Amino acid sequence: MNEIAIYFHWPFCKSKCPYCDFASFCSKDASLYEKFGDYFLEDLKRSVAAIGDKHIKSMFFGGGTPSLMNPQSIAKILDFLSKNYHIKDDVEVTLEANPATFDKNKMQNFKNAGINRLSLGIQSFLDDHLKFLGRIYNGKQALKAAEIVSGVFKNFSFDFMYGYECQTETTLEQDLLRAVRFGCKHISCYQLTFEKNTVFYDNLLVGNIKQIDENKEVKLYEHIEDILKNHNIFRYEVSNYSMLGFESKHNLAYWQYDDYLGIGPSAHSRVTINKNKNEMVKIRDPFLWESALNQNKTTFSYINTLTEKEQLKEAILMGLRLISGITINDLYRKISRETVDRVISKRKMKFLRQKKLMTQKNIQLTNVGLQKMDSVVEFLLN
Repeated sequence: MNEIAIYFHWPFCKSKCPYCDFASFCSKDASLYEKFGDYFLEDLKRSVAAIGDKHIKSMFFGGGTPSLMNPQSIAKILDFLSKNYHIKDDVEVTLEANPATFDKNKMQNFKNAGINRLSLGIQSFLDDHLKFLGRIYNGKQALKAAEIVSGVFKNFSFDFMYGYECQTETTLEQDLLRAVRFGCKHISCYQLTFEKNTVFYDNLLVGNIKQIDENKEVKLYEHIEDILKNHNIFRYEVSNYSMLGFESKHNLAYWQYDDYLGIGPSAHSRVTINKNKNEMVKIRDPFLWESALNQNKTTFSYINTLTEKEQLKEAILMGLRLISGITINDLYRKISRETVDRVISKRKMKFLRQKKLMTQKNIQLTNVGLQKMDSVVEFLLN
């Protein structure tokens, strides 16, 4: 059965976090939220040719801060899709939320609209950590948000950040154990990185903040796994951990290199049309994207048919993030055997296994290999 995931990119936040390099823009205009929520449906209607007869297995409202949306906008989108396309009975519909942008009533309205999984960007429950990370709420508000979410949804995920100056193994453990006590069955832990065109990157250059050393990063990374596995929450991807059966279906679509359609400003797609895998990107600026909709013009800024080598590169980049790795047969099903065998040669695999970077089964990284993934990928592809 051909399946597809759909991603909706909400472009607005109340404020820009100092570490964020995503396509997000600051606005506190509620009327703008209302208008753009309705634009999603219009953009979707113009892009549905990519869905065809595929079965929709997941939908994800990300951003930005999509919990600023009106739940009714989501209800309209899901109603349109359910009336016109195949939606799997066990479809996963996720909404990302910021603790400072909802109350219990709004969260219940999101559930009534059709959201059945909530991804809450906690980052930390500790006041000084939240202040350092530039979040717009305090620890008490984070705890209240977690309480609301865990009371409304059975399937929810908490996001945390690790690898910054004021964090220790003890404070990291405090945050994770609080998540466990809320009954959280999926946890994402993202290492702080200093991306260009962010406040943190500029502060790093002038010495206002410091990057922690690599040994501490590794200790924190290993500490996360040790803590969570004691509660039957296991790493299944470089930054993601879950109980069995609670893995993110939507994110697995990316990592397993399945088809996905992006809706909204800057959203990316990888969709198979007429047996060709196409890369498609929407207009980045939300107001130019809006203008294209109003003028009945295309909202795509870029469409390109990927070569088999480009597809293989992307499949490897994404698939090696999974702890289970990639099977050679999975690659053969998506890309020709000739291209796969030419790039992933027996000689390269033998070398990586000798260096204990790759396991003896599948195309699967060891724990050491995961920590050196960029180098392994570069070696495989060159």
